[in-house]
Amino acid sequence: MNAGYPTHLLFLAAVLLLARPALAQYEAEASRGPRPGLSLGGHAAYYKSNDAGSGDLMQGAQVRYHLTRRWALEAAAGFLREKSGGVKVDVVPLQFSALIYLMPHGYTVAPYILGGVGWYYTHLYLPENSSDFRFGPHAGAGVEYFLNTAWSADVSARYLWAEDIRPADAELPLGRSFSGKGYMLALAVNYSF
Repeated sequence: MNAGYPTHLLFLAAVLLLARPALAQYEAEASRGPRPGLSLGGHAAYYKSNDAGSGDLMQGAQVRYHLTRRWALEAAAGFLREKSGGVKVDVVPLQFSALIYLMPHGYTVAPYILGGVGWYYTHLYLPENSSDFRFGPHAGAGVEYFLNTAWSADVSARYLWAEDIRPADAELPLGRSFSGKGYMLALAVNYSF
């Protein structure tokens, strides 16, 4: 009987134990679904305020930082030009959200809920131009589809409770206001690092 046989088994067991964390990390990185790290993307969105007859399209970008497989933080910015009541309005929304993914890791489709706050730089084109920052919370839900380990696409819906726009202009009798409340539907493409 070979005296080196138990030594070889111990050596093999030690190598496998040491390789296990590296293998687990590789499997986690190779699987689909949300994972800790940074992702960048662009989005196109449809926004309609409560008092508008129709909505308008906007474009923008977002950065997501996945704290865990379930929790992520998102910062998003965009640009919207809309016409309400014959007045042209430019809005630059800056939204900060927390996302909670509802499915366990490994699923290709991952629904999530979100909530956060936004600051909305708003410029009204009136005889006396007016600019203001408005504030408001938002909440919504979405679904992210993981194409592979790096690319994903998602669709989301948010309801916004931003402050109303109240210009003080002689051409708008009775201080007409424009609703800052409304909904936003967005399509996005993300790249994860």
